[in-house]
Order: sequence, then structure tokens, then C-alpha cells
Amino acid sequence: MPKTKSLDHVRALQRESLGYLLVRAGQLWSERVLSIVHAEAGGPVVREAHTRLFPHLLVEGGIRITELSRALGVTKQAVQPLVAELTGLGMVRVVPDPDDARARRVLLTDHGVAAMVHGTGVLMRIEAELAPALGSRDAAQLKRLLAKLLPILEAPAPPPAKRLSASRARRALDRRG
Repeated sequence: MPKTKSLDHVRALQRESLGYLLVRAGQLWSERVLSIVHAEAGGPVVREAHTRLFPHLLVEGGIRITELSRALGVTKQAVQPLVAELTGLGMVRVVPDPDDARARRVLLTDHGVAAMVHGTGVLMRIEAELAPALGSRDAAQLKRLLAKLLPILEAPAPPPAKRLSASRARRALDRRG
């Protein structure tokens, strides 16, 4: 299959994939947020990698670094530099775990909470800017559907189905389109 045809096939599959549309829209939204946050701060403050930690930090008493790495699907060694950078920015602090002296917990500081409030405000400003392009009814419906989808996705995932071999997966895709 020529490369152009292959890319067209990928694009066609992506147009039909809710997951792709959600991921790509999320990426573009995140880029806008970071651009605005950095402009308002007068320069780069946080990286997108940091923003992946924030939802997991909204836990009373903080979260263990091992739990954070598991939630993100990366190693502790990958999470620790991000936590160190956020600590240096004054957004989090790392404290001993009261239940296990060997473990450490990451907690948001007051500055970290304020930064998240600001970031959420930026998210809402972008939403208000985009709502006219979507139409208020469609924007409200999209928000309702995403609010319904979010807890479903936050629940533990069922065990993965039996994986197809690469050749069987290719044949299945070829039959679709």
C-alpha cells in the first residue's frame, strides 16, 4: 500500500475513533492551556508531563509515589524527577508516609492548590471561547456526556481481552476499510 494511501487509511480510522478524537482534543486543549498559563506567568512554569500528575494529587493526605507511578503507568524513577521539579516550584511537598516509614507521600501545597485553581480557570475561559463555535446546546451536551464518561473511565479497567496477533489485527483492519 503506498504511503499516502496508508496515511489516508489512518486518518479515516481516526475520524471514526472516539478515543482518538478525545485524546487529540485533549492534547490540543492542553497546549492552549499551557500557552496561556506560560504567557500569563511571563515564561514557562510547568510542562505537560507535570499536568499528568495533578489529577492524582487531589487526595486528602496526598498520594504515595508508588501509587502515583502506578496510576500513570510509569516507573518511580520516571515520576521522581517530576515530583522534584514540582517541589522546586513550591507546588507540592513530599512527606514521610505515617503508615510506612519507608514510603513517602506527595501533597499539594497551598501554592499548588492556587495554581490548580488558576489552571482550571484557564480551562473554563477556553471553554467559554469555544462555546460559540460549537453552539451553546452542543457545548452543554458535550459537557454532560463527558461528565458521564469520566467516572466510567476512572473506574478500574476490566482485564484486557485476548490480544490478536499483529497479522490478525491487520487483516481485521483491512476488512473494515
